[in-house]
Amino acid sequence: MFKNTIILICLLVFSGCASKSALSVFDGDKLYEKGLEYSMVGDIINSLETKAIINATYLNSTDSVKYNNEFHNFLVGIYITEDNKEPKDMFLNNKKYVLTLNDKEIDKVEELSTTNYLWEHIPIKNPYAKYYIVSFKKEKNKNSLNLKYENINLGKVILSFQGE
Repeated sequence: MFKNTIILICLLVFSGCASKSALSVFDGDKLYEKGLEYSMVGDIINSLETKAIINATYLNSTDSVKYNNEFHNFLVGIYITEDNKEPKDMFLNNKKYVLTLNDKEIDKVEELSTTNYLWEHIPIKNPYAKYYIVSFKKEKNKNSLNLKYENINLGKVILSFQGE
């Protein structure tokens, strides 16, 4: 009995030393892994209530072959708790909220459809958010990227990324 207990304790101790990384649970989805590494989430809070949530992934760092061009490209998810009733004025199209990069406006925007290959690789997916690929022209000698989502009356959130 004592011998079996010692063997069991040894097995438990040595099995805890196995080399498994936290990312091994993603079954080799490299795009998901890199996306998770280059993603951030922020929210606008007013009177202790969440008013809007933004999650952003810097695509230039996740897929440099496809997205390393003259733009800084982000996969952005937007959710606004008290959004407009008209679909054309919701999410990123809500005029009460503004998304900028280093205080520059968006140059290109594409709504992400569920058939887009990126859809299955969204690292932080909010089921209530709408997703977009948002692009801003690159500025020379700008490596610090501050993605700001703001409502003049409710506040703002700034997500900081390192540019390429």
